[in-house]
Amino acid sequence: MRWLRISLLTVVPACTSLLGISDPVPAPQDGLRDAPADGGRDGAVVAESPLLVTEVVLSPNEGEFIEIFNASGQSVDLTNFFVSDHGNYFRLPAGTPTIDNGDFIARFPAGASIPAKGVVTVALATAAEFTATYGIAPSFSLADGTLTVVTVNGVGGLTSGGELAALFFWDGASDLVDDADLILAGSPSAMNAILDKSGLQQDGPDADNTPSAYTIDARTITVQMGTPMGGLSTKRIAFETGNETEAGTGNGIDGDDETSENSRMTWDSSATPFSTPTPGIVPAALLQ
Repeated sequence: MRWLRISLLTVVPACTSLLGISDPVPAPQDGLRDAPADGGRDGAVVAESPLLVTEVVLSPNEGEFIEIFNASGQSVDLTNFFVSDHGNYFRLPAGTPTIDNGDFIARFPAGASIPAKGVVTVALATAAEFTATYGIAPSFSLADGTLTVVTVNGVGGLTSGGELAALFFWDGASDLVDDADLILAGSPSAMNAILDKSGLQQDGPDADNTPSAYTIDARTITVQMGTPMGGLSTKRIAFETGNETEAGTGNGIDGDDETSENSRMTWDSSATPFSTPTPGIVPAALLQ
């Protein structure tokens, strides 16, 4: 079974409080989901994830990054969040997944956090290369090891033609991971797309030996109409609400199906032109 906790830190007058939403609770509440019986999804009742991938740069190598935005009004602990560019990320609880050359799975370091309405940038190259490209330092660097590398095949980087950027949650014990946000940046090949985890059963390192199963993924997330080349980035221009399946039974943290997002409505593309990267800056459309 899984115990999933997302902690939000907030400072109030005269005290610091820890707001936790943890599993189990006596009964499901609006906007929450609960775990099925044995053999089903080893899920948890959790609040909607406030974290979104908001910007991706696929080239040049020294400028590649993934940016994450905290849409909530409170700081979010990143300790149990991971980033990956390979579709096998969801197999992590059953053991280190097989990934392709240049791909990676990495975890945010213990105690890392993202401020309210703030962003963190994950550079694929070194912090020095990133800083030379943009004039500011990244929050984390895969090459420098300021992220905890779970696995990397060769030198980690993003495929220039298109790549999956996956943000997910795993508590280190449960049978399954929870999707926080997924985006197919550019026009990924089949090797760089979202793999199907629908119905997959696996047993994580928790105390029991009963496997749990992922629910059905729609895998209808749209491919962008073009690829951000020549040092441009692709940016989120709208929230997911109303643009993905929100039935409460998906593999997302809040029960949404992150593989169903209509990214042609929520991200820019060749129709809404790609633009110069803005690392460290929240896309203006998300602050309106």
